[in-house]
Amino acid sequence: MHFQDRWKRIIDELSPDRVTSVDELTERLDVSPATIRRDLTELDELGYLMRVRGGAMRIDSKNYNVKANEEKRQDGLTGQSAFLDSVITNAAAKRAIARVALEFVSPNLSMIIDGGTTTYSMASLMANEPYHVMTTSIAILQCLMDRPQVKVTIPGGEFFRKQSIVLNPYEDGILQHFTAARMFIGCQSLTKNGLLQTDTLLIQSERRLMERANEIIVLADSSKINAPASLSVCPLSDIDVLITDEHIAPDALQWLRAAGIDVRIAHLTAEDRNAPLPLPGR
Repeated sequence: MHFQDRWKRIIDELSPDRVTSVDELTERLDVSPATIRRDLTELDELGYLMRVRGGAMRIDSKNYNVKANEEKRQDGLTGQSAFLDSVITNAAAKRAIARVALEFVSPNLSMIIDGGTTTYSMASLMANEPYHVMTTSIAILQCLMDRPQVKVTIPGGEFFRKQSIVLNPYEDGILQHFTAARMFIGCQSLTKNGLLQTDTLLIQSERRLMERANEIIVLADSSKINAPASLSVCPLSDIDVLITDEHIAPDALQWLRAAGIDVRIAHLTAEDRNAPLPLPGR
């Protein structure tokens, strides 16, 4: 079942007068309790229901319109810049971060590289070594095509041209059979509340990817610290390593490290500043 159809079913099952339990919803929708809890949390964050202990209650005025949400998606993912526009932004810092990220890569490593322009910069610098990469990014796939020793796996799903990314709204697919030592992921924002994005489908995809990795490494330039975004992908406690640039504010560095994150600072070099942009197809 598509997650948007499931969300509509959940809201239809709720009452404003009583708590509908996780167990009730699990039985009625025939999905796992973990899926129901995740859906309730996300719908609560979006204001579609009231999350309470053990279940949820309906908010009288709220209905989830699947058709309207699908129509909105025709223009791309909510709050996400076009891929080529984002490649240009802070390109030198992204390249510096990518260089440090490669210190966490070794031959025969199984890894997930999430879609995004900082992760794309990382892929553009990768050597032709025997890695196994799962990625949702068509741009990263194109980047690695001339490295025959790199095995690349793409999960099935819907292609979003504007962001050059493939996202699967369903629970099935190859992902559930893939295990990675590390996942490299970007973000829209990183705050004391955790890693944030702006699109519900993107969050669903990234959470499922994170479940398949033993270590989470966030690649985020300093402009992403406390940037505007409202939807949580994960708390800070789920992040193992953050790689950012030298312009990060001292107070941000302090609360990130206090959260137990291994923060690595990428210092920009002349090569980072003068390197040509790693545009797809170049």
